[in-house]
Amino acid sequence: MVSPPASLAAVVSLCQNLQGPHAPRAVAVLKLLNQVVIYSLWRERNARIFKGVSTSQEATFRVVDRAMRDRLLSVPRTAASARYPSLLELYFCFISPYS
Repeated sequence: MVSPPASLAAVVSLCQNLQGPHAPRAVAVLKLLNQVVIYSLWRERNARIFKGVSTSQEATFRVVDRAMRDRLLSVPRTAASARYPSLLELYFCFISPYS
Protein backbone atom coordinates (compact mmCIF):
# COMPACT_ATOMS: atom_id res chain seq x y z
CA MET A 1 0.00 0.00 0.00
CA VAL A 2 1.55 3.27 -1.11
CA SER A 3 -0.16 5.42 1.50
CA PRO A 4 -2.57 4.44 4.26
CA PRO A 5 -6.16 5.68 4.20
CA ALA A 6 -6.50 9.04 5.95
CA SER A 7 -10.08 8.64 7.12
CA LEU A 8 -12.75 6.09 7.89
CA ALA A 9 -14.47 6.99 4.62
CA ALA A 10 -11.24 6.21 2.77
CA VAL A 11 -11.08 2.78 4.44
CA VAL A 12 -14.67 2.07 3.38
CA SER A 13 -13.91 3.20 -0.16
CA LEU A 14 -10.79 1.04 -0.28
CA CYS A 15 -12.75 -2.01 0.91
CA GLN A 16 -15.46 -1.44 -1.69
CA ASN A 17 -13.00 -0.96 -4.55
CA LEU A 18 -10.61 -3.85 -3.97
CA GLN A 19 -10.44 -6.13 -6.98
CA GLY A 20 -8.89 -9.51 -7.59
CA PRO A 21 -9.12 -13.07 -6.38
CA HIS A 22 -8.00 -12.21 -2.83
CA ALA A 23 -10.27 -9.18 -2.40
CA PRO A 24 -12.76 -10.74 0.09
CA ARG A 25 -9.94 -11.98 2.31
CA ALA A 26 -8.08 -8.66 2.05
CA VAL A 27 -11.27 -6.81 3.04
CA ALA A 28 -11.54 -9.01 6.14
CA VAL A 29 -7.95 -8.12 7.08
CA LEU A 30 -8.60 -4.41 6.49
CA LYS A 31 -11.74 -4.50 8.63
CA LEU A 32 -9.88 -6.24 11.45
CA LEU A 33 -7.01 -3.75 11.15
CA ASN A 34 -9.47 -0.87 11.37
CA GLN A 35 -11.06 -2.38 14.49
CA VAL A 36 -7.69 -2.96 16.17
CA VAL A 37 -6.51 0.59 15.42
CA ILE A 38 -9.71 2.12 16.80
CA TYR A 39 -9.58 -0.05 19.93
CA SER A 40 -5.92 0.78 20.52
CA LEU A 41 -6.58 4.51 20.11
CA TRP A 42 -9.50 4.26 22.53
CA ARG A 43 -7.28 2.53 25.11
CA GLU A 44 -4.57 5.17 24.60
CA ARG A 45 -7.12 7.92 25.08
CA ASN A 46 -8.38 6.37 28.31
CA ALA A 47 -4.84 5.86 29.62
CA ARG A 48 -4.05 9.52 28.98
CA ILE A 49 -7.25 10.79 30.57
CA PHE A 50 -7.55 8.50 33.59
CA LYS A 51 -3.95 7.48 34.32
CA GLY A 52 -1.95 10.37 32.91
CA VAL A 53 0.17 7.89 30.91
CA SER A 54 0.90 8.21 27.23
CA THR A 55 2.84 6.05 24.79
CA SER A 56 4.81 6.96 21.71
CA GLN A 57 3.57 6.52 18.17
CA GLU A 58 6.02 3.64 17.68
CA ALA A 59 4.75 1.86 20.80
CA THR A 60 1.17 2.22 19.61
CA PHE A 61 2.14 0.79 16.22
CA ARG A 62 3.83 -2.18 17.95
CA VAL A 63 0.67 -2.83 20.00
CA VAL A 64 -1.50 -2.78 16.86
CA ASP A 65 0.96 -4.95 14.93
CA ARG A 66 1.21 -7.52 17.73
CA ALA A 67 -2.58 -7.68 18.12
CA MET A 68 -3.02 -8.19 14.37
CA ARG A 69 -0.36 -10.90 14.17
CA ASP A 70 -1.76 -12.74 17.19
CA ARG A 71 -5.32 -12.67 15.89
CA LEU A 72 -4.42 -13.64 12.33
CA LEU A 73 -2.18 -16.47 13.53
CA SER A 74 -5.10 -17.88 15.49
CA VAL A 75 -7.31 -18.24 12.39
CA PRO A 76 -7.10 -21.89 11.27
CA ARG A 77 -6.37 -22.64 7.63
CA THR A 78 -8.92 -24.84 5.94
CA ALA A 79 -8.16 -27.23 3.12
CA ALA A 80 -10.13 -25.01 0.74
CA SER A 81 -8.06 -21.94 1.63
CA ALA A 82 -4.68 -23.71 1.40
CA ARG A 83 -4.09 -22.49 -2.14
CA TYR A 84 -4.62 -18.84 -1.16
CA PRO A 85 -2.28 -16.68 0.89
CA SER A 86 -3.03 -16.74 4.60
CA LEU A 87 -4.68 -13.76 6.25
CA LEU A 88 -1.36 -12.98 7.94
CA GLU A 89 0.37 -12.89 4.55
CA LEU A 90 -2.29 -10.49 3.29
CA TYR A 91 -1.74 -8.32 6.37
CA PHE A 92 1.95 -8.12 5.52
CA CYS A 93 0.94 -6.66 2.14
CA PHE A 94 -0.70 -3.72 3.92
CA ILE A 95 2.16 -2.75 6.21
CA SER A 96 5.40 -1.22 5.09
CA PRO A 97 8.42 -3.51 5.14
CA TYR A 98 10.82 -3.26 8.08
CA SER A 99 8.31 -1.33 10.22
